[in-house]
Amino acid sequence: MTTTPTTTVLSEPEADAFVAEWMEAWNSHDLERILGHYADDVEYWSPFIAQMAGPGGPGADGRLVGKTAVGAYFAAALGRYPELHFDPPVHVAVGSGSVSFVYRSIKDLTAVETLTFAPGTRTVARAHCHYRAPAG
Repeated sequence: MTTTPTTTVLSEPEADAFVAEWMEAWNSHDLERILGHYADDVEYWSPFIAQMAGPGGPGADGRLVGKTAVGAYFAAALGRYPELHFDPPVHVAVGSGSVSFVYRSIKDLTAVETLTFAPGTRTVARAHCHYRAPAG
């Protein structure tokens, strides 16, 4: 891992290990373990947030800020999808201060997540989640 005061760049093996641990945390359904990957002031973006939010309420724009709000969303998602299980990623790509990965999500959706690290850490400061339904 290369670290400067502003950027964390993982090696490919480090990125693979980070994503594997992230997925294992989700597959464990252990909320505290999942949240351990995220900064206290995390910004989390997902179209599922907007689907679960009330009109005009927090998250209606698909964005939540802060570990408390994100944790409540994660808890609701785990409650809604008790069978949630992520298979190992299809691809993991390293960015400058981030990692992106492609995997199969709930409802057989293709998911692409980009997790941006807080400066000099492996703690997620921003998460952008993208989904696409299977072709056909």
